[in-house]
Amino acid sequence: MKRLSFLITAAFAAVMTLPVSAAELDVREPTVVLAPPGAYATAAFMELRNASEAPVNVVGADAPGFEAVELHRSFNEDGMHRMVRQDRIQVPAGESVSLAPGGLHIMLIGPEQAPTEGQRIPIELRFDDGSTQTVEAVVRPRKARPAGHAHGDHHHH
Repeated sequence: MKRLSFLITAAFAAVMTLPVSAAELDVREPTVVLAPPGAYATAAFMELRNASEAPVNVVGADAPGFEAVELHRSFNEDGMHRMVRQDRIQVPAGESVSLAPGGLHIMLIGPEQAPTEGQRIPIELRFDDGSTQTVEAVVRPRKARPAGHAHGDHHHH
């Protein structure tokens, strides 16, 4: 009995000393935009929800079949559409962050083969604590813009 008690105590102590990893995010509607033929890149969009009591920082992503995968932010500046690579996407504790057209997104660059509609692409999100989470994004055509919105996509947080 003492041996069993010791083993239970040792196992509990081992579990308690493991590093705490980033809480898994609740990822909603992961989507990859169906790119036109010959396109060198496309984008992945999704909603990241953090139910934990600490912020979660996505610091990178990977996807098989692409030369590079980068975190980006799009915005309009002086009437020009710009895109800037991001070192991280922070999802504050108890909040959500949208990766959507006209804002934060994941760029999938240099596909070995053009993604096809309905295809599922595994995207591994990397966190600043070294942990990862894989989501399956479905390739879908870009949603049509509502009439009168020809000046570009907009997204409000």
